[in-house]
Amino acid sequence: MAKVKDNVMTRGFSGTVARLLTFRQKAGATIVSKLRRPSTGEPSEKATAVMAKFALSIKYAKAAIKNPATKALYKAMAKDGQTAFNVAMADAFIAPTVESIDATGYHGIVGDPLTIRATDNFKVAGVTVSIHNATGDLVEQGKAIVQEDTVDWLYTATQVNPAIAGSKITAVATDLPGNSTPFEVIL
Repeated sequence: MAKVKDNVMTRGFSGTVARLLTFRQKAGATIVSKLRRPSTGEPSEKATAVMAKFALSIKYAKAAIKNPATKALYKAMAKDGQTAFNVAMADAFIAPTVESIDATGYHGIVGDPLTIRATDNFKVAGVTVSIHNATGDLVEQGKAIVQEDTVDWLYTATQVNPAIAGSKITAVATDLPGNSTPFEVIL
């Protein structure tokens, strides 16, 4: 793929020439690429999964840009040549990540802090934390609060957990399109 910059001969071109080159316009630039040929084989299982994910991402992006507030959020993050639709589609395609759970301050007492580091290519909309004891019983569950100017979320324990050895802490990060990713640690 090539970009044509300020060439009077190709400015404004779009379409296919001699079944070899395709010209298109994007953000005021002329993009030239080789003609894409249709695939001849059956897609693999992995390719089918990716195509399905793209289809869902496109569906989300179309709905997101119909909402003026959501469209404004995505438009504010768009870089050169991107549209709000492009950013929304990428957000829907890529799930958030929980990188770590810092449980060093957790001792099973009400008020103990858990710090969760969660990231996303656009924005983490929320983090839900659950604590199960060693036998698998739910001790507590709730929402973490994002810490200002960081990617860290703080959860404060609300229940006593008398035996923390073997307890499992799970954090689930969710983004605007509803993608979620769990991460767990065992104490």
